[in-house]
Amino acid sequence: METETQKRVLLSPLAWGLGHATRIIPVIHELSHKGYLITVATNNELGALIKNNCPYSEIINFYSPKMKLGTGRASVLNLLSFLVKLPFVTIIEHFKLKRLLKGKSFTLIVSDNRYGFRSSKTKSVIITHQLRVIPPKPFGFLKYLGENVIRHLLSRFDEVWVPDFNNTSRIAGMLSEPNGLTNLRYIGPISRFNGISVKHLNPQWDVMVIASGPEPQKTEFINFLIFCLSELNFKTLILKGNPLKINSWETIGNLTFAGSLGNNEMAMAIINSKYVISRSGYSTIMDLVYLNKGAILIPTPGQTEQEYLAHRMNELGWFKTVNQKDLSKELLLALLDQTIPTPTHFTPNQVLAFIE
Repeated sequence: METETQKRVLLSPLAWGLGHATRIIPVIHELSHKGYLITVATNNELGALIKNNCPYSEIINFYSPKMKLGTGRASVLNLLSFLVKLPFVTIIEHFKLKRLLKGKSFTLIVSDNRYGFRSSKTKSVIITHQLRVIPPKPFGFLKYLGENVIRHLLSRFDEVWVPDFNNTSRIAGMLSEPNGLTNLRYIGPISRFNGISVKHLNPQWDVMVIASGPEPQKTEFINFLIFCLSELNFKTLILKGNPLKINSWETIGNLTFAGSLGNNEMAMAIINSKYVISRSGYSTIMDLVYLNKGAILIPTPGQTEQEYLAHRMNELGWFKTVNQKDLSKELLLALLDQTIPTPTHFTPNQVLAFIE
């Protein structure tokens, strides 16, 4: 039963793929454990994902602009267009938050990579590993400007929670370097699978594909791997990344499709797959590292952060990586005949123990 002194928290993840929503799941669990009532402001898709894993959460519909990536040169142009619009998106979400807060009282506001989701009247924190930017190659001259903009936007929050180590072992590498900010709190890597105990069984799947990221790249990623894997004799699970279709299954030949899985089911499927193929989003990498599971990483074309992270994971020897433009049926078959490296495991932590 709610009391007048009950602590309340309002959270909102960026709706660019699923990663920002999945990584606030352990944050929500910890806040709930500390006695907070949970409200999440997001869209229907991410709301379904969070509600499935945190059923005690109140979900309210909120302005959630999506990034749409094209292919080839269009992906770079769309990314630049989004960056140009970013200040306006930030202003819009800030004023929509002001309207949402009318007549409501919260103890804490938590944003995941939403720069306008803050209030001067309530302690506001933002979760992000991107303290620096990597512009597309032809626009490298914008790096200084971009990092100044990011620094300014992040400095307006009371705290910036960085899900990474504060040392040379940073998973995100240069992306999570301080960039002159003084309001940082490095909380360590976090994973949607924190606290889940998974049994190693005989491999249930030869290959598991984890699809994620913005459209149309996500669907193109799925379709290309269907083309490659349907003619290979591998028992394959393709997780399509659709939270609105939790535990919906369809099998066609050697391919089994699932819209979405709960955290326990997904962790079990990952651990008990011989090979995992996924994008190189930061949340996905943290999940795989937490499960101590190697994978073949294919960065989303035109998404410079993923391209950098894939390159870094390859340099560290944690994962196999390949660019989508270089991928072929023959190369995929060769990769699935190799031993996949295993990433260094991290123990989750008391990273959120500081929350009061």
